[in-house]
Amino acid sequence: MEKETITFADQEIANRLASRRHFLKDMETLIDWKRIRKILSKVELRRHSVAGRDAFSAELMFRIMLIQQWYQLSDYQMEEQLYYNNMFLWFCHLSMDNPVPDHSTICRWRARFSQKDVYNKLLDEINRQMGKHGIKITDGVIVDATLVESKARPRRKEIVETEPVGDDDIPGIPTYQATELSVEESRDPDARWVKKGTKSVYGYKGHALVDKAHGLVQALAVTPANVYDGHMLMPLVESVDLPEETEVLADKGYCSQENEDGLTAKNPVSRIMRKKKKNQPVDAELVAYNRGISKERYRIECSFGGLKKHFGWSRSIYMGLQNTSNYLVVGAIAFNLKRGLKILRT
Repeated sequence: MEKETITFADQEIANRLASRRHFLKDMETLIDWKRIRKILSKVELRRHSVAGRDAFSAELMFRIMLIQQWYQLSDYQMEEQLYYNNMFLWFCHLSMDNPVPDHSTICRWRARFSQKDVYNKLLDEINRQMGKHGIKITDGVIVDATLVESKARPRRKEIVETEPVGDDDIPGIPTYQATELSVEESRDPDARWVKKGTKSVYGYKGHALVDKAHGLVQALAVTPANVYDGHMLMPLVESVDLPEETEVLADKGYCSQENEDGLTAKNPVSRIMRKKKKNQPVDAELVAYNRGISKERYRIECSFGGLKKHFGWSRSIYMGLQNTSNYLVVGAIAFNLKRGLKILRT
């Protein structure tokens, strides 16, 4: 991103901020922007708009997307903040004399990022940079999925399938019924119904692979809510360069011979919770094995909790699988950066 001409007002703002510690100042130094610019160079089309004014850079738009996630701002709110929030202007490398992108410009750039398929590349790059700071996979990974509500609501629903899931062989852990429902006449044709316990959710699933030691999202896949969790384990594992004999933890929804064979071929150590055999009494050894894994899986639940509370993973603000996927990936990037900074500060 090119530096703009510095005005007296810009210099005064810089002087005021120089002695203050701020989250965005730490982020500016934490991120290797040179490598980010290399990825984003594929997004930029030309340097001048039709009207002749300098176009906004892809780096600026990525910085804006991060601010939106960290502070949970809509495109309209972000446009307004850029007119008077000096810290945001500083982080975006915008001068007081610069024009600021409006909400429609931010929206169009988000779509362009999607067309050039850079979101997952940015997530991989941020994780690589965190690894250089010592925040990397060292103690195994955890795979799990969380439900994300769609922005839309369907007009009709119909129950089509019911299957039992849960930890019925571990005392104290309840068994749930997962009911899949079909949807008709919805404004979001990619979303699907799924019922877990007594709650029905219309939307998507975020399937994540998280490192056990730090809770950073290392890989992410988004599907309609009715996709079976177990089908997504190997795609997630194969998308990450895991050290040999890395432990892969997962609940019983991922227990299958196909997944066991896939992990054996990749060389990680399988620590998937096991199902008890039909018409067989509960085995004490099996209960102890599953309980041990269950206690170690808390990290991914903490990550999901933070993503849902602070980074919009409870409900998408967009419709469509691709838009929702992009939204969750940017949320994961912002989460990893904030989490990584917190780890480095301690």
